[in-house]
Amino acid sequence: MKLFKMGISSLFVMSVFFGATQLTFLYAEPIRLETIVVTAPKEEGDGKSIESQTLKTHKVVDLAEILSDEMIEATMIRKGGYGNEVSIRGFGQSNLRVLIDDGLLEGACGSRKDPSLSHINMLTVDKIEVKQGPFDVTKAGALGGSLNVVTKKPQEGFHGEIIPKGGSYGFRSGGFYFTGGNNKVQGLIGYNYSESDQYEDGDGNKLWSFAPGGRPYNADGMQMKAFEKQDVWGKLQLTPTENHTILLSYTYGHGEDIMAPRVGMDIEDEKTYLSRADYIITDPGRFSNKLTFSFYRNKVEHNPYDKYRDLVGSPSFHRHNDVTSTITGGKIENEQSTNFATFTYGIDMYKRNWEGDMYRDDTGAVFDDELIPDVDTYNYGVYIKADKDIDKWSLDVGLRYDRFKTEADEDLKQSLAAGITTNKNKDNLPGGYLSVKYRVTDSSYIFGGIGRSIRTPTSVERYLQSPSPYFHGNPDIDPTKNTEFDIGFQATGKRYSLKIKGFYSDLDDYIYQQGKQTAASHQTWTNIDAHLYGADVKAVVDIISDLSVEVAAAYQRGRKDSQPEMNNDKDLAQVPPLKARLALHYDHSNFLGTLEWIHSEDAEEVDVDAGEQRLDGWDVVNFRSGYNYKMLTLNVGVENIFDKHYAVANSYEWDVVSGSGAHPAIVYEPGRFFYASISCKF
Repeated sequence: MKLFKMGISSLFVMSVFFGATQLTFLYAEPIRLETIVVTAPKEEGDGKSIESQTLKTHKVVDLAEILSDEMIEATMIRKGGYGNEVSIRGFGQSNLRVLIDDGLLEGACGSRKDPSLSHINMLTVDKIEVKQGPFDVTKAGALGGSLNVVTKKPQEGFHGEIIPKGGSYGFRSGGFYFTGGNNKVQGLIGYNYSESDQYEDGDGNKLWSFAPGGRPYNADGMQMKAFEKQDVWGKLQLTPTENHTILLSYTYGHGEDIMAPRVGMDIEDEKTYLSRADYIITDPGRFSNKLTFSFYRNKVEHNPYDKYRDLVGSPSFHRHNDVTSTITGGKIENEQSTNFATFTYGIDMYKRNWEGDMYRDDTGAVFDDELIPDVDTYNYGVYIKADKDIDKWSLDVGLRYDRFKTEADEDLKQSLAAGITTNKNKDNLPGGYLSVKYRVTDSSYIFGGIGRSIRTPTSVERYLQSPSPYFHGNPDIDPTKNTEFDIGFQATGKRYSLKIKGFYSDLDDYIYQQGKQTAASHQTWTNIDAHLYGADVKAVVDIISDLSVEVAAAYQRGRKDSQPEMNNDKDLAQVPPLKARLALHYDHSNFLGTLEWIHSEDAEEVDVDAGEQRLDGWDVVNFRSGYNYKMLTLNVGVENIFDKHYAVANSYEWDVVSGSGAHPAIVYEPGRFFYASISCKF
């Protein structure tokens, strides 16, 4: 704690020092006026940006669904009507870093019933930046890549949007945001409410029917809503001078009675508090083009319960949990252009506190006071990256070093009984990358790179203490190291675009679940060695004016190089099968439409010994369209037009709060789903 306070103090002192220094540069030449030119981001083979206008054409119940629709290499892990997860190229959950405006965002549930994206409302989103592979040193813990959700900023004048939405199975949503101000002060405020009844899959099975046998839904649970959620947010932006900007942001989200049929407990109540402050100075002097100071605090209060479940298995009483995750962090970053290269360098740090207890509903007594035993996590990082163009070559190199520390402040009763005495860990984590791009022609280039990234064990993986003496975290597990090679080719012409990528990832000390196979064995986490490889391709060809065809496919495969205890399956878990997409797009000035066919091969290469199930392949057809008339935009769509019965992905993650083991329920996708929205934007 002292070290964290010293770090925050250092950030404050450096903020004052750098701010004073840059103000000196600013006022040393008071009559100098410079034009600030904003350009598009540099082309990158490992990146993708999904804009808010694209988001609106989708069903937009969950951001994870949109990413899976928009990216051929992304796959959703279905958990319920809301709160789903996404993996990219086989990297998901803690192996894929999620941020909001570059601030770390994590849910509070040990069973991941509230993944990071579930805490972000779509109406706040300006774009989603997707980085694949270990080629970004500005973010800590991005093992297989990162998702950075960039939210809307306040604007001058007066603007806003009002957007009601509706769809099948009782889905309703309504929201708005307004923004305005002058050249000195701008503000933004927004609100959104959404709810849905339980959907039915293609065979008519409702959401409640997918629950595990040990905790099926009772009569009231069969009639409950799938979710109910509301969000309110506001921003204040101050521009006291032309090149100084102060941005303050706050978001509050509240979800109630969110069904989680994959596991044994639903979410009674969930609150999200996202706060952030940024101070940005552009062109402050000869040593900086842009200097940014950022502070954030993201807190989630998560309260699951099994009120709507029958007590079929043990225990014979209802329970509820109180779990809180709080992340406090900051960053100082400088961007500097020189005659040699363009540099970005900085320091960042965060502290996460994660704690959770379990209670009996009948007596109110504590049933497990060390479920997540008040764990403090500290990360201190320093990084530098450089970009340089030499004729047809573009070079990009980055280095990062992290000092990571975790400590559980409560007794680890189950771990101690298993002979593990560690309750604190320290890790030194160096990483970096080198990427190269060669421009073959003015409209085509080859790119490739090698990088190394690291992700540390979560507090659950190291310190979980379940009610069962045979189910607990492993404080002795090491961080996972990803050494990855990527290569690709991209070309664009007047009537076509083509992008091909391939990767090979060598995973040292990959964090993996170790199941309970005998009465005396323990259910915990361990390290293994593994490798993951794959490729994806996407081509778009214009047929005639405004009409184009898209063809895309992605394949990845994971294999173990060493085995967890009592696991002989060589397949790596949570790696989706081949996915393909054929789409017809129409895009005119005021009308757009997409008719798409999506195909998935059978999920055969799964880790059966870890509890995964083989799933049949599937084919679905979707349609979405949008029409714009002055201030109004109408979006209409149908997903799963032919009402197919299918499941998109498998997941072997354990239900750590209700102990269902390594055999989670498979939740099937909604049947035919109609949806529409109308937006008034001004």
